[in-house]
Amino acid sequence: MEFWQSLIVWLHLLLFVYWLGGDIGVFYTSFFRNNPKYDVETRTLLSRITGDIDMAPRTTMVLMVPTGFSVAAIHGYLTISSTWLIAFWIFGAVWLALVWWLHLEKDAAKKAPWAKFDLRLRWVLMLTFVGIAISSFISNQPITQNFVALKLLIFAGTIGCGIGIRVAARPYIAAFTEIKAEGSTPEREATLQASAKAARNWVKGIWVLVALAAFIGTWQPGF
Repeated sequence: MEFWQSLIVWLHLLLFVYWLGGDIGVFYTSFFRNNPKYDVETRTLLSRITGDIDMAPRTTMVLMVPTGFSVAAIHGYLTISSTWLIAFWIFGAVWLALVWWLHLEKDAAKKAPWAKFDLRLRWVLMLTFVGIAISSFISNQPITQNFVALKLLIFAGTIGCGIGIRVAARPYIAAFTEIKAEGSTPEREATLQASAKAARNWVKGIWVLVALAAFIGTWQPGF
């Protein structure tokens, strides 16, 4: 295997580590951020910290697209032209720039339409990857190995879990914004806790799917 191919495979493996590690860090820190025993300033600081840590799994998920398809092509599991691979890398770079811009931009009104676009993009990607996986199970095209198609289907599931987190977190964001502006109330804290609990269930789903995808990639079952 040539140097650049080895580098891509190494990067793909490394992304699994930072995806799970970053998610666990956010998960743990969120319990302190959601604790009403801490003052608003402390919880706001913890919110900023968890938001920054969360960029690790957000970044790795985006990069899984170009690296995953590239690794499949390197091993001969994907019938795709080099032009398409280049397109995947350009897409990944542009999408990653958008994800980071949404994180760094503080003007909520300015980034609102782009946040909606990002969410719609995830829906399109999830459905597209499901379609590619099912097509490959049936005809072995464009993915020639079923275990790789299964990994793509699982990856689509992680995108779905990410969408679920965003939907579940909407009441949380509203309640936390009110707490920062007007202070804590039992009603706001109850809304925050319920929303956080729902979002954490989706996070756990990501953990299971990512670990499963890594295991299948290592096992490479022939079915």
